[in-house]
Amino acid sequence: SSVLSMKNPGTASGDGRSTEATLASYAEYAVSDNFLYDDDDEELWKKAKLGDLKNDLSMWEGEDPTLEEENAELNRQLDELERELFGDGIDGSVVGGSSPFFDSSMSDEPWDRFGQAQADDDNSFSKEMERKIAMVKQSAREFTLDYDDEHPEEAAAEAAAEEAEYMETLSTIGITSARLENAAVNPRAEAFFKRPPDERQGFDQMWVSAIDSPCMGNLVGTFSNYGIQFADNFDDWEDGTEEDGKRSIEDIASFKARKVYQVTGLPCISSRTSFEVEPIRPEDLAAAERERGNISGSGAKKLKTDRSSVPSPRVASGYRFNVIGEHVDHVIQALLPFSEPTRVTRFRSCVCFYDGEMEIFEYGELDCDIYFANVMRTFIPMATAINSMMKSLELALDLQFQKWLYAKVNDATSGGTLSSASIKLRDRVLKEAKVLPNDIIDVSSFMDACVDVGLMDECGRDLAERFFDTKPTKILTIATTGLVIALPMAKYLQVPLVYARKQRSVVMADTFDAGYNSKTIGRDRQLLVSKDHLDEDDRVLIVDDFLSSGSSQEALLRIISEAGATAVGVGVLLEKEYDKGRVSLSGFGIPVESVVRIASVRDGVIQLLEEDGYDKM
Repeated sequence: SSVLSMKNPGTASGDGRSTEATLASYAEYAVSDNFLYDDDDEELWKKAKLGDLKNDLSMWEGEDPTLEEENAELNRQLDELERELFGDGIDGSVVGGSSPFFDSSMSDEPWDRFGQAQADDDNSFSKEMERKIAMVKQSAREFTLDYDDEHPEEAAAEAAAEEAEYMETLSTIGITSARLENAAVNPRAEAFFKRPPDERQGFDQMWVSAIDSPCMGNLVGTFSNYGIQFADNFDDWEDGTEEDGKRSIEDIASFKARKVYQVTGLPCISSRTSFEVEPIRPEDLAAAERERGNISGSGAKKLKTDRSSVPSPRVASGYRFNVIGEHVDHVIQALLPFSEPTRVTRFRSCVCFYDGEMEIFEYGELDCDIYFANVMRTFIPMATAINSMMKSLELALDLQFQKWLYAKVNDATSGGTLSSASIKLRDRVLKEAKVLPNDIIDVSSFMDACVDVGLMDECGRDLAERFFDTKPTKILTIATTGLVIALPMAKYLQVPLVYARKQRSVVMADTFDAGYNSKTIGRDRQLLVSKDHLDEDDRVLIVDDFLSSGSSQEALLRIISEAGATAVGVGVLLEKEYDKGRVSLSGFGIPVESVVRIASVRDGVIQLLEEDGYDKM
């Protein structure tokens, strides 16, 4: 809203007096030179469209050119451009030709470097990048930001001076927002704007806006996909002076964004939309005069023939407003009865982003015949500007599309995206594993009696990467089933492998031992590790094929404790989630990782936890 929107002279009708009264109230916004198209634009467009057919005026009085004619003309123009750039060749082709515009140093085609020796040293990539950067700078200097690195103080001082000058310009703007002034003095507002974003809805950043409320749905819908939540929208801006209505839309949008940021401390997106009506062109006014018989001649586009008088100066004038409101419809309704339906109007939106350090402007524009123009057309340029702003901020702030969805998927799949090894092992378990009595899972076809070495190597690498930061010095496992995963893990972690025996060997004179129970081999079993293989300086990672009740892993942890060493984690191939082994190990305060987690084996059917995890979403 604005000062303009407070004026309500009523809807104009075809009565000239009513039109004059309506337009008189907006006389200060009348302009005489805001022609939205040059005089020759229409003729130039015709020439560009038809090329050689441009002199055939009959083409414009009859049917439009066919698709084949347009394609033929486009091909002709492309051929002409190629000849201009590369010269004429044999039979009109570019082959064998030359062009004064061609510079071999600027060419970057694959064949330009064919046959050249490729550098094998580490600087080859850097040299190639330097070559391309130099080429870009030479060909497009106007698009490169050439900062003076040798004088950073002067550059900083110059930037500060420019900012101070710009702020002084904005200081003369008098628009105000009652709600923003309330937030500036309300003691509860600070906590409101500093509240965390709603993570349950997928938001991870809190921003604020200052745009027209009808466009808020578009803004929220676009930015919510990138985790942006808007704390509030300040849309009650009022112009303080008449000069505010004549400022540029960039200045107004920037002023709003900076003011809102100053009060809330949050990044702000603001907007301002302007509306223009072009004047009636002099040649059209001349046509109206000739129609009345004041002058003779013909040729210019005529005004409506049902009007016997020349349009008044107010009707013929153009209009420019830097804000959208009821006045837009008032002016349109006043001008429409006395204007050609094709009289051009323009809606132009400016969207500004400001976060205290960076300011970005994006635009949307709509040119519309006055016959179809109304305030609702503002949605079109605003949608364009909002979409452009989203693309710019996606690059500038490294925003990720639907990051919240990926996070939920990761949480549902036990905290991370399934690795290739996990997917392959899951596939083998579902296809080949069997459920035996006492809920024992038989995986002998790929992990025990017959080992898929390639699969175990991939799983070993996957688990090794998870425990790399724990810096283990040794791996401890149980012979013999634990060796299938412990060996590749020891290879990738580059540490020795120690395994516990279930029976004493003749070479084991002095040992650490611990008892445990197992569904597969029975109760009251014992694990033995030679004291020569563990010492108090070791950081030991426990590795096994299964985690069921956790009894065998607890036995290994007791052995590590007896040796005075430090346990850094437990890694297994398959975890029986339904046996609660993870819970029994939770008191040791070490990480537990598994490649695949089995949710249940009810009725002889193996169900993996990852398959059941999507109900968390």
